Amino acid sequence: MATKLIDVHRHLWGYDWFPPSHLPKFSAEGIARRTNRTVEEVLERIKQSPTMDATGRVAIEEMEYYGIDASVIMVLDWGLAYGPGEDNQLPAEEFNRLAQEVVQKHAGKLWAMASYDPRRPRAVALFEQAVTEWGAVGLKVYPPNGYQANDERCFPLYEKAIELDVPVLIHTGGNIWAWPEWVELVARRYPDLRIIMGHTNLQAPFETQAYWDGLISGSRHRNIWLDLCDWQALGAVKEENLPELARVIRVFLDSVGPERIVWGTDLPQAGVGSRARAQTMVWADFFRNLPESGAKYGVTFTPEERDGICHGAAKAAFSNIDFGW
Repeated sequence: MATKLIDVHRHLWGYDWFPPSHLPKFSAEGIARRTNRTVEEVLERIKQSPTMDATGRVAIEEMEYYGIDASVIMVLDWGLAYGPGEDNQLPAEEFNRLAQEVVQKHAGKLWAMASYDPRRPRAVALFEQAVTEWGAVGLKVYPPNGYQANDERCFPLYEKAIELDVPVLIHTGGNIWAWPEWVELVARRYPDLRIIMGHTNLQAPFETQAYWDGLISGSRHRNIWLDLCDWQALGAVKEENLPELARVIRVFLDSVGPERIVWGTDLPQAGVGSRARAQTMVWADFFRNLPESGAKYGVTFTPEERDGICHGAAKAAFSNIDFGW
C-alpha cells in the first residue's frame, strides 16, 4: 500500500485577494516584457489561469494528479506590505472566511490556516474568530511583508495560537525579515508553540545551500518542524541535483529525526504539462518512494523515515486536525 502524503503548504488564490499593485508589479510586468504583451493582456491571462482558483477545484485536481491525500492551505495577508493608501482589494477577514468556506466543501481533503498581518488592527481577535467560528487550523506568518518573526507585535498572535492549540507556519528565506534565526528566538520564547519553519530558509536556487541555516536554527528546538516546501521549483529535483538532495535529507533526518520534517509543494505553480508540474511529480515520487530513491544514490532511508516525512510529522505538527487515518 502506498504511503499517505500530506502537503502541509499549498495555496488558494482569488484574483482580488491581493493588493492592486501586487500582480502587476511582481508577475505581469516581467511577463509582459518577456512576451511582448501588454500588462493588461497578461493580467487577463492570469485572471483566467488555473492559478487563480478560489473554489478549490484545481487544488483537488492537482492532489489527485500527484497522489496527495491531504493539503493544508496557506492564506496570505499581503495588504500592509505595500505602504500607505494600499491594502488587499478584498478585506483580509473576507478572504480568510472564503478560504474556510472552500475547504469545508472539500472536508477530509483540504484544511486552511488563517493569515493576519500582526500590524493589522484587531489581528488577534480576527485570528481567534477564524479558528473558533470558521475552522482555521493554524496561523500563517509572512515576515517578508516587513517584520521579523520575533517582532513583539507577533507575540499576542503566538500566545493566542498556544491558547487555541493550533500551530503557526512562519515563512523563512528570501530577505532579512525572514531569517530562520528569528524563528529560533520565537521557539525559545514560546516552547509550547508548535512552529513550522516554512521552506527551511530555501528561497533561492538549491545550489545556494541556504537550507543549512534553516536546519541549524530549527534543530535546536523540538517545537520546530522543518518544511521542505517548494524545493522542487528551486532545482532540488534536477537530475544532477538528486544525489545531493538525497544526502541533504539524510543529514536532516540524522539531525532532527523523521518526526520533525514535513513535506509540501507551495502549489499552485503552473498548469498541466508544464515544467513546474513535472518537477512536482518528481518531488512527490522521490519522497513517496524514499528508500528506493535514496538507494539510487547510495543513501539509505527506512520506510519509517519515509512515512515520517510524508505524513507522520505533519500529523504531529497539526495534532489539532483529524485526518481520518
